[in-house]
Amino acid sequence: MFICQIVASRGDGGLEKHVRELSICLAEKGHRVLVVGDRQFINTLPNSIEHKIINMRMSRYNPCLLFQLFIIFRHYKFDIIHAQADKAARLVSFLNKVLKLPALATVHNIKKNYHIYDGFKHVIAVSKLIASKINNLNVHVVYNGIKELTDDSLDLKSRFNLPDKPILCAVGRLVHAKGFDILLKAINGLNVNLVIAGTGPQQEALERTISKLHPDTHAVLIGHQTDIPAIMRGADGVVISSRREGFSYVLNEALLCEKKILSTDVPVANEILSKELIVPIDDVDALRTKIVYLLQNTSYWESLMIEAYVFSKNKMTLSLMTDNTVSIYKKFLKV
Repeated sequence: MFICQIVASRGDGGLEKHVRELSICLAEKGHRVLVVGDRQFINTLPNSIEHKIINMRMSRYNPCLLFQLFIIFRHYKFDIIHAQADKAARLVSFLNKVLKLPALATVHNIKKNYHIYDGFKHVIAVSKLIASKINNLNVHVVYNGIKELTDDSLDLKSRFNLPDKPILCAVGRLVHAKGFDILLKAINGLNVNLVIAGTGPQQEALERTISKLHPDTHAVLIGHQTDIPAIMRGADGVVISSRREGFSYVLNEALLCEKKILSTDVPVANEILSKELIVPIDDVDALRTKIVYLLQNTSYWESLMIEAYVFSKNKMTLSLMTDNTVSIYKKFLKV
């Protein structure tokens, strides 16, 4: 197939990771792929992926942006046009009224409304929760997948000069949605280490909180890291403290590393993990109580993870995600 991937964001988060890795894997499986996006994102793609650069900084209603896409859609004969997330979906939906495009879309995050996806013949959701909110008869759940991970493991105590006590790991942008402030409150006074990997606007606030922790509790912000799986393998457990998630790549990486996980009640953790490993959002006491219990009962914690490890290997690899996506493309072409 000749597949066009449309991504209208300019960052380098989970959405961009998904589009980049899906495009590469589609090409490796023999499909022709052309990615349309902003220069900042296109520059992260390998040279083997065809691309068209357009200025996605313009409003989704800007006629210049719509005209650039119009020209691309008229020039190429795509078998599938795949709009990734809201802005891309709105742009494609608008042009679809004129061009009758072979278009489908993926919803990556929880939104206030999903009306923009009503007009697509097929919609992909990255979690069951998101799928349940979409008013479309042909909505499919495809969990994001990641590439096979190495078996590397880091000695975190040595690398980050940590004291000899259990190590918890958390990963993500330092933003309110990730709930790191709640996690720090939950561990305050516990005899544990916490390493938080990531950067973001809440860094100074989190550093102030860390400076006031009880002496028994040791927490450190380790910044952006390129070897997250190895860091996870060096920890005793991974904690997801998020207030909001569409799809957590942290969960996926931790599962494929076969690390013990504790999460707040967010997708996709609440669809895969045992209910005993899910705590309410923004509940410091519940999170603290569960951390204490699991660290005191590590064998039990490990036993609660077994089914999730198997699920991730069968459903959440990059190759399987790509195959599942291609199967939906084929369903679309049969309509």
